Amino acid sequence: MAAASRLRRLGRCIVVGLLLAGSAPSTARAQDRSQLGWWVDSLRIYVEGATRLKFRHQPRYALHTPAQISAYLRRQMERKLPPGRLDAIAAAYHLLGLLPDTLAFRNAVLDFNAASVAGFYDPETDTLSCRTGFGPGQVREVLTHEMVHALQAQYVNLDSLIDPSRESDRAFASKAVIEGQAMFATIRLLAGGRNVVAYTGVWNALVETVRLRTVATPRTRRIPLLLRESFIAPYLFGAQFMSAWQGYRWSDSVPFGRLMPQSSEQILHPERYAAGDAPIDLRFGDSVGPVRIEDVLGEFDLHLLEAQLSGATRLGKVGVLGWGGDRYRVYERARLARCARAPGHRWPPGHPVRVGAGAVGRVGRIPEVAVRLP
Repeated sequence: MAAASRLRRLGRCIVVGLLLAGSAPSTARAQDRSQLGWWVDSLRIYVEGATRLKFRHQPRYALHTPAQISAYLRRQMERKLPPGRLDAIAAAYHLLGLLPDTLAFRNAVLDFNAASVAGFYDPETDTLSCRTGFGPGQVREVLTHEMVHALQAQYVNLDSLIDPSRESDRAFASKAVIEGQAMFATIRLLAGGRNVVAYTGVWNALVETVRLRTVATPRTRRIPLLLRESFIAPYLFGAQFMSAWQGYRWSDSVPFGRLMPQSSEQILHPERYAAGDAPIDLRFGDSVGPVRIEDVLGEFDLHLLEAQLSGATRLGKVGVLGWGGDRYRVYERARLARCARAPGHRWPPGHPVRVGAGAVGRVGRIPEVAVRLP
């Protein structure tokens, strides 16, 4: 009982610490740049030990106001996701049942991210940034996370791993490793070096608290489930993956390069990664017109779809779907979205689909689903 009680108290402390990192109290003392530099120097050894990587050079650092962070996020979105591309993504998610409507999708993404981001690392300028107004403890937590990203960038091209032009499911897997490694390091710092992610009860309580926070206000409750869960998923599921990584035969390395997971299934179920269960690469064999967007949903998005269709306000327990692969297309003018799926996979109950012709994949003819548009 004493050990369980200590773990519960530790879990509450971690939850409080992570929440404080995202919302500074009004009495918090703003940090100046020299203090920020002191924290970067003092955290360097810890971050290197937590990641098993060594800094090749010291990253730059800066303080930014919430308005400056919002402006940075807007510039990044405009550059990486121009209106046409974002509108196509919104249309696809709407047609597939993941998004109630496409109105103000860009602003919803920006508003939710700007309110949630306490700091960021910019690979282009090699600069890690912390939001102004934080106290020392919060600065330590934010900088630990962002310093991991600065260190990762010295070994891999972060922008290329999460580039919006990549298939979204592979990009999700890469982002989960990037954010999960940083999240895992931050949690271990708060827990005094313990891997509390491996303690199911503590971790479940932390995840539930983070999820509840995303629907804590009427404004955030109006944000679509897709955006809320997609924002926190790489951190939470990524941290779980990195915790599982400690028990693999590759634990003395990092999951970069050829070891990088290739699908959300491998992130959600690390045992599938360890078993070498790679996603099936599907391709359509024909076309009925100009393609507006073509992409892969992946297991994570299918779990979101199931939650959306059931009327849930947040993602529940993630079970094993037996996902093998899928692919969808949205055409410019035809009132039809086409979706290919691997054999054995079932779409969530209630989804407006019908089985149609086939697509071509590694295993030959793959059953296709056609979604009739209103």
